[in-house]
Amino acid sequence: MPEKVMVSWSGGKDSALALYKMMQDEHYNVEGIFSTISAQSTRLPVHEVKQDLLKKQAEAMGLPLKIITLPPHASNERYEQEMDDLFHYFKARGINHIVYADLFLEDIKAYRDQLVEKFGMKGLYPLWGMNSKNVAEHLIEQGFRAVITTVDTEKMDNKIPGVQYDPEFLSSLSSAIDPCGEYGEFHSFVYDGPMFKDPVKIVKGPRFHTFDGRFAHIEMEEK
Repeated sequence: MPEKVMVSWSGGKDSALALYKMMQDEHYNVEGIFSTISAQSTRLPVHEVKQDLLKKQAEAMGLPLKIITLPPHASNERYEQEMDDLFHYFKARGINHIVYADLFLEDIKAYRDQLVEKFGMKGLYPLWGMNSKNVAEHLIEQGFRAVITTVDTEKMDNKIPGVQYDPEFLSSLSSAIDPCGEYGEFHSFVYDGPMFKDPVKIVKGPRFHTFDGRFAHIEMEEK
C-alpha cells in the first residue's frame, strides 16, 4: 500500500518538480501540500506570493492546501511550535513522510530532518543530489512554466522579477548564480505544468521591495 505524504509547497519550480516526481512514484500517495503564510501580508515570506495564488495552484492540481499562518518576524521557536502542531495533525491522519525540494544544502536538510524525526516521521528529498543545471533543464523540458517573482538585489538585477524561467533566462545567468536559485538568489511562481489541469492565469502587477530594499519583487495577480 502506498505511503501517504505531504509536500512542502513554496509555489515555485523546485517544489513543483518534487511534487510531480512524488505523484509519479507508485510507492507514495500525495495527500496534499502545505505552505507557511505571513499573517500580516497574507503572502509566502520572501517569495511574497499571495495566499490566493497558492490556493489557485492547489485547485489547478486538484490537491488540498494546508496553510500555516505565522505572525510578523516570527522566532524560530514560534515557527517550530507551528510545525509541531502541523506534524501532529499529519501524524494523526497516517501521514509519516514530508517531502521537501532541497537539492544540496546539507544544513537545511539536517534542520528539516530534525523537525520531522521528533514525530517518528521521515523527510523525503526527491531532488536531492541532482545537478542544478540538469534540474533546471528538466523542469523546462517537462513543460513547467514559471515566472521569476523575487531576486536578491545583492546578487541579481532588480529588474529581473517578471521574467520567464526559460532557456533565455538560464543562459543569461552568470556562473555565480545557481540555475535553480538554491542559495536564495531568486524565487519563482509556477503557473503551469504536467500535473496542472489548467494553467493559473496571472498578470504582472507593480514592483515592490522588502527587507530594506534588498529583495525586489513583482506582484503576481490573478487574471
